[in-house]
Amino acid sequence: MRPLLVIPALFGTEIHDDELGAIWGTFGCLYRGPRIGTLDGLRGRPGRVMSQIPIFAGLRYDVFGTLLRVLEGIGYKPGQTLHLHAYDWRLSAMTLGQSLAGEIRRLAAAAGSEIDLLGLSNGGLLMRAAYAQDGDLPVRRVVTSGAPLAGSVETLACLHGGFQFAPFGRTVSPQEFVACPGAMDSIPAPDVPSFLDEAAFDLYDVGTWKALHMSVFRRANGDEEAWTRVMADRLRVTRAGWEAMRAARPPRELVCVCGAGLPTQVRVVVRDRRALLPGEGKVRCLPAAALADGDGGVSLSSATAWTGADPHVIKIPVGRHRDVVRTPAAFAAITSALKN
Repeated sequence: MRPLLVIPALFGTEIHDDELGAIWGTFGCLYRGPRIGTLDGLRGRPGRVMSQIPIFAGLRYDVFGTLLRVLEGIGYKPGQTLHLHAYDWRLSAMTLGQSLAGEIRRLAAAAGSEIDLLGLSNGGLLMRAAYAQDGDLPVRRVVTSGAPLAGSVETLACLHGGFQFAPFGRTVSPQEFVACPGAMDSIPAPDVPSFLDEAAFDLYDVGTWKALHMSVFRRANGDEEAWTRVMADRLRVTRAGWEAMRAARPPRELVCVCGAGLPTQVRVVVRDRRALLPGEGKVRCLPAAALADGDGGVSLSSATAWTGADPHVIKIPVGRHRDVVRTPAAFAAITSALKN
C-alpha cells in the first residue's frame, strides 16, 4: 500500500498563539475568541489536523475523525502509510503549495516510493498549487473530494456576507476574512465567467467590487482607501495563482469525487447595482441561468476542472457541500478511488 498524504479543508488545522491562546480548534472558538486575521497581520501558528472538536459531557463534533478511521479500516497505518498535512489555511495557496510540495518529496524519499494524495475541499486546490510549484512530484494518484478546482461563487458569498462557524456562533466579518492573504484563493478563476452580464463586470478589477458594494465595500466605514489597496493586491495575487495552476502539469492519475444534485450558484446576478450572493442553500431567488449542478457550494464543472487532466469522476448525493468529506457516500467513494 502506497503512503497517503491527506490535505484537509479550510479550518481543518488548529491555529494557536502563545499570548492569545486558541485562535481556531476548540469549541470556544466557534463562539468567541481572537479574530482569525487583521490588517496588522496574522497571529498564531498551525497545530494539528483536527479529527474532532470536544463539546461537553463527552460529546464531540466530528471534523475528519470518521474519515481517518475509515482509512485505517482499509489498511492505512497512521505515521507509516497515513499522513496528515497541517497548514495555516489563512495563507495563500501558492505559498502553501510550496511547503506542500516539499512535504510530498520528503514523504516519498522516506518511503522510497511514490505516494498518493487526498485533497478535501480546498485541500484539493492546495494540491493543484503544489503541482504549480513542482511539476514533477513523486505522486502516483491524486484524489479530490469537492475541490473548487476552478473556484466557487460560494467563496464570493462568504467574502460578501461573512459567515458563522456554528448556529448562534461568532460571525467572521468580510473584513476579518479578507485580512487573511488566502481568503480569495477559491474565487472563480479569471477564465471562468462569473457574472450573468459578463461584459459589464470584471471580477478581478477592484472597481467592480466597489461599484457593486461587494464584501468589504458593502458598507461605508471610512476605511475604503485602505481596503481598496488590500483588495487590489489580493486580486492580483489570486490571478497570478490561477495562471500558474492553469499552466502546471496535471497529475498522472486523477479521481474527482463530486457532490451532485443541488442547485449551485455559478454566476453573480446584479440587481440595482448590487451583487446577489445569497449563499449555499438560499439560491431560490436566483434565475436558472445563474445556477448549475453541484454540491451547493462547488459546481460539478469546477470540481473536475484540472487543466490537461482526464479525471475519473465519481458523483455522490449530498445535502450540502460539507457532505463531500463526512458522509458514508463520500467515504465509500474516497476509499474506492484509493483502492482501485
